[in-house]
Amino acid sequence: MVRKNNGLSYALTVLILTWSITAALFIQPSIGLKVFPMIMFIPASIAIIFNILGGKEFNGFKKKMNAKALLFGILYPFVFILLCAAITQILGIGTLNADKLPDSKMLFTILITILLNLFTVLGEEYGWRGYLLPKFTEQWGKTKATVILGIIWALYHVPAVFFLASTTGIRNPMLLCLIQAGCVFAISFPFSYCYYLSENIIPVLFLHSVWNVINTNVLGNIYTNKHGMMNGNIVLFNGEGVLGFVLGGLFIYWFVHQFKKDRFQVKTSIDV
Repeated sequence: MVRKNNGLSYALTVLILTWSITAALFIQPSIGLKVFPMIMFIPASIAIIFNILGGKEFNGFKKKMNAKALLFGILYPFVFILLCAAITQILGIGTLNADKLPDSKMLFTILITILLNLFTVLGEEYGWRGYLLPKFTEQWGKTKATVILGIIWALYHVPAVFFLASTTGIRNPMLLCLIQAGCVFAISFPFSYCYYLSENIIPVLFLHSVWNVINTNVLGNIYTNKHGMMNGNIVLFNGEGVLGFVLGGLFIYWFVHQFKKDRFQVKTSIDV
């Protein structure tokens, strides 16, 4: 029973601290806008504390990273965001701003930003995929573990999305929270899949960093309501907006199929 409760107690601790600290930061909106990224380090910080208290070592870097996992971590978010941009153009819900197309200097800046951002997303991934996902997977299997973690991860984002939307003048912040939470839940499946490919969080760090950087540069920043290369209603076509939710939701079936297939293969090999 202690083992089963350990992951959930970690999740509850992270959520309580995140919601409380975010609310405190936005008592003064100007301060909240500047320092809200600090909440990204809460999952990792609590995971370190739980590991110390539990007398266990962190094993997210112990397994050897493979090329398939790394390529998936880099290419999936890149292709997903470009697909969103293409669909946006086809449906006419947004238009490409040719003035913001990247030149060689901007491409270099994006690359450096992705590399530097690896440290920032480590603050989340050390906790979510490095600490919590393995525990949930051991208890409930890949699909159920991903579903539960997806819900927790979505709840973790709610206060930041709500306060940022309210501060930057985005309409219907509660509706935006629901949409973004749905997107986070949907994208938790490729994140889990990426981790399961090697059980090393480095590929997941790239997935997270590439997603954050490419999504904001191409489809805009849904948190601060700033446009990227596409003009229009960001909430409609952003990777963490309506289109991202629909597209990500469609992909869930494939990832669940992969989780079940992997389970069948492992069971078969054991039986043999």
